[in-house]
Amino acid sequence: MHWEYKTVSENLIETKASQWSVSKFLATLLLKKGFLEKEEVDNFLNPSINKFRNPFDFEMMDSVVEKIVSARNNGEKLFIYGDYDVDGITAAIFLVLAFREIGIDIDYYIPNRMDEGYGLDKKTIDYIHKNSGKLVITVDTGVNSYEDVEYARTLGIEVIVTDHHKSVKDEEEDNILFINPKLSDNYKFKFLAGAGVALKVAQGVYSYLNEDFSKLYQFMDVIMIGTVADVVPMFDENRIIISRGLETLKNTKIKGLVYLMKYLKLYNKDISTTDISYFVSPLINSLGRLGNSKLGADFFMKTDDFEIYNIIEEMKKANKQRRELERMIFDEANKMIQQKDNPNDLKYIFVASERWHPGVIGVVASRLSVKYNLPVAMISLKDGLAKASCRSIPGVNIFNILKLIENRLIRFGGHDLAAGFIADEKNLPEIELLFQREIQVHEHNINQPKFLEIDLELPIDKINKQNINDIKKLGPFGLENKHPYFLDRGVKITDTKFFGIENRHFNGFLLKNGKSYPLVAFDLSAKLHKNNKNMLYDIVYYPEKIINKGEEFYQFRLKDLKSHKI
Repeated sequence: MHWEYKTVSENLIETKASQWSVSKFLATLLLKKGFLEKEEVDNFLNPSINKFRNPFDFEMMDSVVEKIVSARNNGEKLFIYGDYDVDGITAAIFLVLAFREIGIDIDYYIPNRMDEGYGLDKKTIDYIHKNSGKLVITVDTGVNSYEDVEYARTLGIEVIVTDHHKSVKDEEEDNILFINPKLSDNYKFKFLAGAGVALKVAQGVYSYLNEDFSKLYQFMDVIMIGTVADVVPMFDENRIIISRGLETLKNTKIKGLVYLMKYLKLYNKDISTTDISYFVSPLINSLGRLGNSKLGADFFMKTDDFEIYNIIEEMKKANKQRRELERMIFDEANKMIQQKDNPNDLKYIFVASERWHPGVIGVVASRLSVKYNLPVAMISLKDGLAKASCRSIPGVNIFNILKLIENRLIRFGGHDLAAGFIADEKNLPEIELLFQREIQVHEHNINQPKFLEIDLELPIDKINKQNINDIKKLGPFGLENKHPYFLDRGVKITDTKFFGIENRHFNGFLLKNGKSYPLVAFDLSAKLHKNNKNMLYDIVYYPEKIINKGEEFYQFRLKDLKSHKI
């Protein structure tokens, strides 16, 4: 990985620090993020719920809200139909919690990944009909479920589709009620997660009924978890959702989250988006990956201590099993890749096996895409069907590629960099040829070197409390709002302990000028030298505040490291 470090004019830093009323350190980091105007900086540093966009900017929000309010007034039962991942589960549960607060008779349905697959289907509609449902709201799914919506209408069931995935159709059906930022001309923020779209629907209903929004925002931590899990850009409304959600989590109303935070030793800690994505989301997601998504949704709703404890135990078991499957699939896929002709010259990865669990291949596809810096299609085979999870790299839009070959697919969907498809197994050779042909169009974006942008050269022994507070003001961090990274040179790494699958991660201490500082490093174990005791390293890092048993201290999270050259 190439390190890129560009300095900023000292005069510009001083001028902007004065204009923005911030420290020179914070002004430097803001300039590195591209900010120049005071209004932009003020909005960025103060993500307030008062700055949420108007939900009625969505073209169909008036009609959607009227349908929901009419169902409430008529005493009709609503069902929320959610996708089986964390985003879909949290979106569904949020609407259930928010609507029950205002007297709506509502229930939820989360499909089983293994048995039912992706998207609304007729069996589910039959179930909802049997259980007296009159209105269905899909969350994080449904954008391509046109036939199923029509089937629901034949049974007297109305369907509202809320989603954030791209449509496989070039034009939408005029007679379907949908809320989807990617399909809206008027709604200017296109990057809400499914949970964020659910929030906009709830805001519309609460606004129409003049309800107290504090009843809605008390569950913002639920929306935050789904938004972080879906890896959406961390600006505009997503920044507001995550900032408010992390604050809400500290005094969460969800009993299951209190128990989960204690189990993960995150209770009373200054929780970050990294904690959510590394620890909280995988546990919730593990149930759905192995086929029991509804239990993940029930986790948010249960209030009985014993039931919550049992669900967390199931999460732990499922997560352990998921890790074992992930390790096995990753190893097998790597062997397949290395056995290909000229593996170092590959332009894409297209691998399949009957041994691979369809709920885990997405995680492995992401790891392979990062490792090889290539587009990846991982395919699970069973009973003549091929279920694929695809991950891509910047500059190669995997959704558009699938759209170009859709006549060979049974179903497909997703986003620019993460998508999936189902196909007949017998068509895979032809699909790979088409896949290869379309990838070649983007060949100039393949095998591009990775760059790590460094914000500031700053020795670890110069980090202070003010720096930490300034860094925190820039959060929450994630896609399109990366954490500031700092460079230090000639540092020793001592007392290392390895952990994780294949010991990919390690912790220990950094030694600088006679003082030691705790560190943690993910996916960097391979970069440590065997004779580590006498080695000096240049490190890219960021500091983070840790609270353990009431005691506050700092640790350094390494992003990359190289041998120090004198």
